[in-house]
Amino acid sequence: MKHPVLPEQPTNTKIFKLSDFCTDNEVFHIGRANISTRKDLSYHSHNYAELLWIEEGEGIHYINGHKISIQKNEMVMIRPQDKHTFTSTGKGLVILNIAFSKQTLDYLKSRYFIQSNLYFWTSSQLPFHITISDKLTKRFSARAEEAMKYKRNNIQLDSLLLFIFRNLQEYEAEKQDSKTPSWLLDAIRKFNQGNNLREGNAAFVALCDRNADYVNRIVRDCYHQTLTDLVNDIRIKHAANQLAITNMPIKSIAHACGFSSLAAFYKQFNIRYKQPPLEYRKMHQTIV
Repeated sequence: MKHPVLPEQPTNTKIFKLSDFCTDNEVFHIGRANISTRKDLSYHSHNYAELLWIEEGEGIHYINGHKISIQKNEMVMIRPQDKHTFTSTGKGLVILNIAFSKQTLDYLKSRYFIQSNLYFWTSSQLPFHITISDKLTKRFSARAEEAMKYKRNNIQLDSLLLFIFRNLQEYEAEKQDSKTPSWLLDAIRKFNQGNNLREGNAAFVALCDRNADYVNRIVRDCYHQTLTDLVNDIRIKHAANQLAITNMPIKSIAHACGFSSLAAFYKQFNIRYKQPPLEYRKMHQTIV
């Protein structure tokens, strides 16, 4: 979705630093801002990442030359290079924000989001922006208020951010599942039982009890992939579990999962897990 550049944009940009808001022994800032007029907050960029959500009210978010309406239960992940400010539209705007260093952002990327182009790591002109439920907004605010009671060190920061990301991913998954027909979710759950994996698409369609073309169309709508791709994903995940918890020969696992040849299995496994099945097994079965 493209947002038009509108007139009346702020022009003077200030640069905020994390050290402006933290004492020497603090690694992150957390606070609540009440925006009531346009003059409450300067148009600015900063040398840190900022995660924020709207607790109450509505207003305008001036961001990277765009003017975006924003209201209660919306979350934004501001990258260090972004330039932005807020103004209220008259009802006031209550924002809870967490500011932390680029080093922490890089750590999260390397540890949890190495291949992600979402959240803070989107390459789009505008930062990641999502509407969450009122329940989730309150849960995040309560967890943030709890973090305010303790020292603002890396343990507290990592714990808080992981809580937010975990709940956010679960919320997005629930939203996806809510859009997915129950018959399709049921088929996905049952597919790795019996000989279904070996029989492939035909077995999956039989579990759906629908026409194959219709099943393929719904899979595309819900998961943005073909039925064959979905079936192969389920097969590979099941194979990875078997590699980790059993001593079954790799050839037998590949056959049980329905791959026509060992070469085809190795190719698909390498695409998904970026390593051969034997290396995956060694890594997951090593006792330190």
